[in-house]
Amino acid sequence: MIYALTQRIAAMEALAHLSMVLAGLWYFAMLFDPRDPPEGARRGARLMSGFVVIVSNIFPGSLTTLKEVPLYGSEIIAASGGRLRALADETIGGYVIWVPSSMVLIVAIILVLNGWNAAEERRWTSRYDLMRQSNAAALEFPETAEELRLKVEKPNRDMGRTLALGAFAMFMVVMITVVTIVYALG
Repeated sequence: MIYALTQRIAAMEALAHLSMVLAGLWYFAMLFDPRDPPEGARRGARLMSGFVVIVSNIFPGSLTTLKEVPLYGSEIIAASGGRLRALADETIGGYVIWVPSSMVLIVAIILVLNGWNAAEERRWTSRYDLMRQSNAAALEFPETAEELRLKVEKPNRDMGRTLALGAFAMFMVVMITVVTIVYALG
């Protein structure tokens, strides 16, 4: 009903599109913010948000693309002047939700990882300035391989768990999509 209303009132449709564009700009501004915490978001949180968003795109996109019956009534398509059948229109919409947005998010995740690496390099090159300011800062920069292993053990374990959780989430999205298409819509 709200969808049909926004299709009939041009100002409502423009407002809906503008709000989605502004939300996207805000999200990507947070994602690519070069500032480190506390001013900017934590790098791991940025990475996880990319995984969450890509998973949230995959499920509705694949479901809309691979289903065999239309979800929306054909009267909505006819009222908007469309020349496509409802199922074809929804399949094309599913591809648009699924493929391009997922590709953009994969690039965004790669750029977040690159930004994380750049932040680490900046921090490493400024280590001598930090150590001059405080003796406690010297503990942040390991001198031996054993000190480095002790320092990175927990963050590396956390990153491994995060990546495993992301892979498991992707697998579950695929399985839930298949089950939904085969049993609920089939």
